[in-house]
Amino acid sequence: MLIFATDSETSRHRWLPVLATGEWAVATVADWPGLVQRTVSAEAEVVVVDPALVGLRAGVLVELAASLPHRPLLRSIDAPLPGVPLLPSRPSALHTLLHRRLAKGARSELAERLAWSGLGADGGRRLAVAAAAEGVVIIEGPRGTGKEQHARLVHTLWRRGAPFLVVGAEAVPPLDGGPGTVYFEAAHRLTDLADRVREVERAGWRVMLGTRRPVAHTGATRLRLLPLHDRPESIAPLALHFLDLHARRLGLPRRRLDRRLLGVLQAWSWPNNERELDRFVHDVLVAVDRPLIRADALPPDLAARLDPSTPAQGVDLEGFEELVATRLAPVVQGWHPGAGPALHPLVTDSTQRALLRLVLARTGGNQKAAAALLGVARNTLHSHMIRLGVVGGAAAD
Repeated sequence: MLIFATDSETSRHRWLPVLATGEWAVATVADWPGLVQRTVSAEAEVVVVDPALVGLRAGVLVELAASLPHRPLLRSIDAPLPGVPLLPSRPSALHTLLHRRLAKGARSELAERLAWSGLGADGGRRLAVAAAAEGVVIIEGPRGTGKEQHARLVHTLWRRGAPFLVVGAEAVPPLDGGPGTVYFEAAHRLTDLADRVREVERAGWRVMLGTRRPVAHTGATRLRLLPLHDRPESIAPLALHFLDLHARRLGLPRRRLDRRLLGVLQAWSWPNNERELDRFVHDVLVAVDRPLIRADALPPDLAARLDPSTPAQGVDLEGFEELVATRLAPVVQGWHPGAGPALHPLVTDSTQRALLRLVLARTGGNQKAAAALLGVARNTLHSHMIRLGVVGGAAAD
């Protein structure tokens, strides 16, 4: 994956069409913490940096990249940085530079991912069918099942030299860079889905959608990813895969999990699926420094994450939705059109306003920390605060 770091809309619109004209995925970040997080990820094969990025510490970035097992390639746009050469602006030179670095990674990812895919035993065939099909590909699956990674695999099998962009449901990228593939999460904004698909397809792009719930779209090719609790036989091999992956990434000797611990892992429900298992194995590897990791050697906080009698550490998404539905039901039942403001903006604005106040209270008014907690850019948070009349946020540290 190619990571593009900039907080400038001008640079984003200028460079994204150039970067997204090859056989690789492009993901963007808009701040220094996000750049660090993406760089340390094993998926970061090339990192392209805007020298004007607020908070950028070029020397730290160079040292960080050099210390990582996957050694991401660093390049800057517009002006060189110390230790970070300038990215060529000519597409031919750019493609020659990046294609060699990314092609091998895409092929190896395909083989590894299929070994534990939520698509089942015939996952390879189903991916090939989706890649060969015309029109929209819809990838359905619960949170954490790897919808984005599977979309990348479809794109790898497609093999038409077209760009692959990972974007959010709020923002369709500039479509003037030539035809290709665009993938965006569609779970939360379904009302204008058909219009978005038509817009992207009119520009000559192919569409892949990831969603947690079934989406109606005529003629779409569908891939359904099963949650981990429906395929417990894949939990142990998947845990061992993550163990080897993180050991290589952290530069550690190879570790093993004892049979009892593998049994405990296989018995757990994993409500957040592969993402949760991945995080757990990483934390175990960091916390336990021994060749054979035993179940009775887990620190209490990690053991508690696998104990059904311990209160859940994460959010029960289904339970949360039931709570929201219970609270909203009497409001919806008693609402009369024309009696006041429209119901949709009333509910969404009230919910966002309450959420922002709670998050800002948790972070002591620090907007940068609040934006990180919410998973949005700091500028986006600030815009929402102004629109909703939320006060109390302090400047970021």
